[in-house]
Amino acid sequence: MSPPKGFKAYKQHWEDQANFMDKPPWDKNKILQLIISVDFMDNLKELQFSDHSLKKEKGKNILRVKIPYNYNELDDFQEKSLELLGIQENWITDISLEISHCSHH
Repeated sequence: MSPPKGFKAYKQHWEDQANFMDKPPWDKNKILQLIISVDFMDNLKELQFSDHSLKKEKGKNILRVKIPYNYNELDDFQEKSLELLGIQENWITDISLEISHCSHH
């Protein structure tokens, strides 16, 4: 049985890590932004992303997710995030860290 994937697995993993370190789980100032190729949008449905996380802007399908407070200390943060989210690299046309404008923390 493969490990769970999708937003819930991503969220649970980083919250568990933060609990272990006795720290707040999420960085308040940054988010991970993934531009998803139109060819793979159907693949995202089973990964349970909210409408708040997944948007279409300027013809691009954008997935935004919170990032852990210590993302900059992790060598393979982006790769680990993709693995937990269940997103394959070939689904993505761009990946970046962006300033968070979200009030939902």
